[in-house]
Amino acid sequence: MPSVRLLFLAAFFTLSLGTAALATSAKTTIQELTSIFENSTPVLQYIFVANIGDQRGYTFGFVGFTSGTYSGTMFLEQYQKLEPGNPLVRFLPAFRAIDAGPHDSAGRNPSTAGLDDFPAAFQACGGDPRFQRAQKLLVDRLSWNPAIQLARQLGAHRNITLGELYDAYVNHGENGVRQLVARTNRLCHAGGGRRVSELKWLKTFLSVRMATLAADPTWVHAVDRITVYQTLLAEKNYTLRLPLSVDCYGNHFDLR
Repeated sequence: MPSVRLLFLAAFFTLSLGTAALATSAKTTIQELTSIFENSTPVLQYIFVANIGDQRGYTFGFVGFTSGTYSGTMFLEQYQKLEPGNPLVRFLPAFRAIDAGPHDSAGRNPSTAGLDDFPAAFQACGGDPRFQRAQKLLVDRLSWNPAIQLARQLGAHRNITLGELYDAYVNHGENGVRQLVARTNRLCHAGGGRRVSELKWLKTFLSVRMATLAADPTWVHAVDRITVYQTLLAEKNYTLRLPLSVDCYGNHFDLR
């Protein structure tokens, strides 16, 4: 992710950490946490599909690909690679037409033209293991692997940091994460060779992201995805060790 790396180099940003490799054994827990934020359940919702009125058309899959922000087309293309004759191939022209249509400043196109039958067809694919694998591969490509790469660039080695970065990628996308990182760096006064601890940086990042969500009418209801990580940080559960209790959107979850 060279663009984010340039931000760090330009600010001479460093973290007071060793070079220990990232532990990714917590991937299941991290993805269950984001599933709670996305769908109010730790069980990955592969067949979720709905128009939630956020100007992104249909939102679908366990992290919320959308028909109005290009990621939906990327999923259909990934699924086509794994299963060329799958029932969703017929929607590719409509998805590509939406991609080619007008998008707002946030990169959103609310159109669902040609997709009337898409929700039922999408849910009908739930029993196909290649349907689920296509989602996993695209999530790795768009969110998990970029989060690992960014954490390595930061020098971060704690699961809690990786989990928060992953959730930010799912929620905000690459451009949004880049902006959050830049603001965090400025608030941490990174520069001049100054070293900033991982936990201080993470605390600041969470505050920056909280302010971003609270200021957006679309996402103000979702600030619990920040408070959960703030609670884990306050509890010093840096490894995301289990069992783990989570309160989100008025519901309680126990991960074991």
